[in-house]
Amino acid sequence: ATPVPSAPSAPISQNARCGASFGGQTCQGSKYGNCCSNHNYCGSSDDHCKIGCQASFGTCKG
Repeated sequence: ATPVPSAPSAPISQNARCGASFGGQTCQGSKYGNCCSNHNYCGSSDDHCKIGCQASFGTCKG
C-alpha cells in the first residue's frame, strides 16, 4: 500500500463541510473559514477554531 500523503493534497471544501466523513476535505483556503470544527463544518469563529477543532483538516487556535 502506498502511504497517504498529508496536506496539501486534501481537497478544499466547496460546501463548508470538512473532515474524514466528508472525503477528507480541508477548510484551509476555503471561502467559509480555515478551521474545521468538531461537527465537521468550516468556519473562522472560536467555536470552529478552538475546542474540538480538527487540525488535520484546517487551522486551529490553541
